[in-house]
Amino acid sequence: MKQIKLNKFARSADQIIESVRGGKVVVLPFDTVYGLVANPFDELAIEKIYKIKGRSFDKPIALIFSSVEMLKKYISISAEQEKYILSKTPGAHTFILPWTVGDKKKFSSHYQKLEKIGLRIPDYQFILDFVGKIGQPIAATSANISGQPNCWTTDDFIDQIKNQIDEPDWIIDAGEMPKNPPSEVIDISNLQNIKILRN
Repeated sequence: MKQIKLNKFARSADQIIESVRGGKVVVLPFDTVYGLVANPFDELAIEKIYKIKGRSFDKPIALIFSSVEMLKKYISISAEQEKYILSKTPGAHTFILPWTVGDKKKFSSHYQKLEKIGLRIPDYQFILDFVGKIGQPIAATSANISGQPNCWTTDDFIDQIKNQIDEPDWIIDAGEMPKNPPSEVIDISNLQNIKILRN
């Protein structure tokens, strides 16, 4: 497990981006909390996130995009859904919606089992740039052990996993994050009946 300060990230950016493409798991700072990220097209990478987090495999992991334009390359959305997402992004919102069999097949088998998918475009330029440089969405979930508190510092996370075999390959340390709440979760399957699942 390699650790690097955010202000030193540029020196290793290409290496870290290639490591994510190649199936490695990385801890990154987000607009909410620290997150575990990986390549959503790589089955072993997704499995590793679940093992690190101790998360049940029946709980989904969101997809992070750099823009609505990128999102539309991978996920089929209606013009009305696009307009709604645009009105709230970038921001601390996770949009839940059903996705097509054709869209599912683009991703690892974990995602193919899901009926609905969570999508985010965070309000954090570092993440938007990171995803943009990768050129594809990333899978992301909060960097903490399931059932344990959110991690506002990388030390918090390292303390939670200190007795585990599985650990991320890289940790990008941005210092203590503002204690922002987790993203609001909004089900936009039916825009006539929008459901706030978490706020």
